Amino acid sequence: MLLLAGCTATAPTAGERENFKRVMDRQVGKAIDDPDAYPVYYRLRLLTTKPLPKGNTQQVYAAGREGKCQVGYEVDGSRRIVGWSVVEKPGECVIEPPRP
Repeated sequence: MLLLAGCTATAPTAGERENFKRVMDRQVGKAIDDPDAYPVYYRLRLLTTKPLPKGNTQQVYAAGREGKCQVGYEVDGSRRIVGWSVVEKPGECVIEPPRP
């Protein structure tokens, strides 16, 4: 019974996943190296950078609990975030929502 409780406590909740999406959506328009940008503020580890067909680049970072989520930011020539995506392990991409 304790094992089941332990698994339940670490499984991502719908609220955590939705909060992650809201936080990532708010990154669009920020400079990728802005001190308030998610990858900088949380000192995420950059995993890869690759050019995209329309001239932008994709930067993939280890995020989420224990760095198990891989989130990609599409960055334009002026270093602005123009989009984001979960590259790998979407179930690990969570942020705890603020507590009331």
